[in-house]
Formats: sequence, structure tokens, C-alpha cells
Amino acid sequence: MIFMVEKTDVQSILDLTAKKLNDLGFEDYIINTERSNRSQLRFSDNQITIAKNWASMNIDVYAVKDSKTVATFFEDTSKETIISTLESLLKLANALPPNQNYYGISDGPFSYPNIEFLVDPEFLDFHDQSIDRVESAIRAAENEGAKRSAGVLVWDVSEYHILSSRGAEAKSNSTTYDFNIRSFVDEKSSGYGSTVGRLTSKLDFEDAGKEAGKIAKMSIGGINGEPGKYNIIFAPKVGANIVGATPEAANPFRVEIGQSWLKDKIGEKIGPDFVSVYDDALLPNGLGSRIYDDEGHPTGRSLIVEDGILKGFIHNTSTAKKAGTTSTGNAGLIAPENSNIFFEPGEHSFDELLETTKDKPTLFITNTWYTRFTSYPDGIFSSIPRDGMFLVEKGEISQPVRELRISDTMPNIFKNIKAMGKEIKQIKKWEPPSYPIFIPFILIEDVNMTAATN
Repeated sequence: MIFMVEKTDVQSILDLTAKKLNDLGFEDYIINTERSNRSQLRFSDNQITIAKNWASMNIDVYAVKDSKTVATFFEDTSKETIISTLESLLKLANALPPNQNYYGISDGPFSYPNIEFLVDPEFLDFHDQSIDRVESAIRAAENEGAKRSAGVLVWDVSEYHILSSRGAEAKSNSTTYDFNIRSFVDEKSSGYGSTVGRLTSKLDFEDAGKEAGKIAKMSIGGINGEPGKYNIIFAPKVGANIVGATPEAANPFRVEIGQSWLKDKIGEKIGPDFVSVYDDALLPNGLGSRIYDDEGHPTGRSLIVEDGILKGFIHNTSTAKKAGTTSTGNAGLIAPENSNIFFEPGEHSFDELLETTKDKPTLFITNTWYTRFTSYPDGIFSSIPRDGMFLVEKGEISQPVRELRISDTMPNIFKNIKAMGKEIKQIKKWEPPSYPIFIPFILIEDVNMTAATN
């Protein structure tokens, strides 16, 4: 075990919480605990400015009484706090109407999958090398021409336990890292690099710094772009936020609250034949990989899109029963949640994607932010390119451009996928929800670009 936890401490908390919930008359409950040791390094102007470390013990409780569903979260694990918090939870439940969308939680007990590379014991000693790793990324950006860099590294070592009234009981361990760097040559010429994962052997901070510095240097002298229709090569960071939004929308909760453009689309063609997408909680080194969901149900691999056809949604127990199917092992405490979204890779190198576009107006976009919707049911959105954006001419990256905004619809974006790269990168989105997306470079045809507004 990588995280030093006294088993009796966690077990006593679980036992006390379960006993009190039973005594209060809750018919169903799920207790999730997380004990973590998290560290952070922040840097700006090429200097590390903040180093933090904090340890925490969190308890999430989801409970049901007379079909009334309530949840709470607390960090103080003293007996007095647990008892008083759960008594307050009962008062809240008594004041609520029944939840018409509650159909139960998963019935255990269960056996759980074995997932490789969730834990790396080397992270116990990572503090000793973390500063050197970050500084190597900063130097790599400088070597590419960047004048200054800023960003953050977060890593943690965690232990999880779950206990439910329906027989789910398990524990798991986890290590993760998340590194982001933005580099600048001047105020308008910037680049971005990132890397995430679970294993020190996979760390590539230097490569992230090199990427950020290289893009920043290439961005010098950008001109205002012309609005219109373009073929666009999305870097993985952009693809995760925009192309990845469609498999994210394959969620019955989002359909019900009007935030999905995939309502009544199961079985329909929504993309080209070569596009297949999964929700896969079993991926080695995946930030979203886990052996059980928030109900204690075993996780797995769920097909969302196959050969361009929408095959299904992710589910927890309640949404699955309502839809006449079974849980996919994607329960959050309130609604279904993705684990890792995985796009099957294509057949093209990045240079081949560039070559494919040589006779058409084309952009290469390396990063984007503020993706916002004006209509969720129709998937109408806009997104602001950030850092390097470039014209592609005669199969080569040429002039940097600025002051353009992606303004299109998610159905059009997914339908107009022209080609996909063969190298997959794991991206953690900076906007919530923050689960990872495994995605390559993607070429999209006929994307509408409008003038940016202040």
C-alpha cells in the first residue's frame, strides 16, 4: 500500500457512519471516503513562486429515505461531527419530496477488475525531484525562444474506500500528476503545453515546455484572421474541448436537463465511419480509471460511438432502470459521470493531416478556452482560440493569425470530421467536468470562424 493509512481509522469511520445511517432509518446509503496527500508547485516569470502540500480526509454520503435522496460532504471525521451531520441530513430528507427519478443503487457484493498502473510507489519520493522537473520544462521553453513561462504542477497520492447498504465494499489507491505550462515571447505570442498521468516513468514535463516555447516563438507577428469557413486541424487540447463534447453529451441526465444535442439520436449516424469512441475506466495510466463507480458498481468499457453511429449512453443504476437497460459503471452521486473518454486513433501522421489540406483554406489551432453555448439542444457554441493559431498553406504551417472565434454547432463539428491522427494524447480539460479525454490531432472540414469580440 502506497499511502500510509491506519486501516482501523477508516474502517471505524465507515462503521460509525453506516450504523448511524441505519439507526436514523435510511433505507439506502453510499459512503465514500478519500484520504489524500496533495502537493502543488506554481511558477511565473520562470521562477517557482509557491510550494504547497496538504493532507485531507473527506467523506461523501449519499442517503435515501422514503425515496427522498440527500447527500453531504464533510472533512471533520470526529464522532461528534459525523453524528450531528447525519442527524441534520435526516431533517433535510424529511423536508423534501420524493425523488421521482430515483430507482435504487447497485446491488452487491461485487468482484472488481484489476487495472494496471493506477499507483506508482515512486511518487512517495517525488518531492525530491519535482522542482528539478519543473525547472527543466522552463528551460526547455526558453531554449525554444520563450522569454517567460508560468504554470502549475499538482500531484497526489490517495486512498479510497466505499461502503453501501447494498453490499458494495472496496478500497483502492491512486497516484496522479497534472502539469501545465504557458510560455510567452511577448504579450500576444504565447504557447501552451501539458502532460497528465499516474506514473513517474511517463513524465514528460520537458516535452511540454518545449511545445509551449515552440508555439510561442511561432506565434510572433500574428495578423488578424479573415472570418469564413475553414478546414481546421485541432490539436488534442482543442479536440478534447470541442470534438470531445459530443461523447460527453451521451448522458441521460444531460438530456433530461436540456444540455445535450443527442436526445433521441441513439442508432443514428452522427459521424464518419472511421470514428469510434468509448468511455473506458480500465485504461492503464488513465486519470479517470477506477475499479468502481460512486455506487460501488464495477467499472468497465462502454461503447458510445461505433463507426460513426451513436450506440448508447453512460448510466448509473437509476438512469439505467429508467431506460430499461443496465448500469455501465458510471455512477456519480447525483448523475452519471464519465471516466476516460477514448477516441480510437486514425491512420494519419500530423504531416499527412497538413498535406490533406493543401488546396483548401485551413487553420491549425493549438489551444482554446471559454467554450460557451447559446443553445445546448442544438449544440450551438462558440470557443475562443488561445495561444498559437496558424494558417496552413501548401501543406505547411505558415502565418500566425489572431482575433478569430470558432462559431458552429457540435453536430456539424462531429459530422465533418475528415481525418484523425494516429498518436493519442491524454488531455485533462481545464473547465469542469475535468475527466480526461484520450484524443489525437483531428481535421474538421468547413468550420465557421467569426471575428472575435472584446
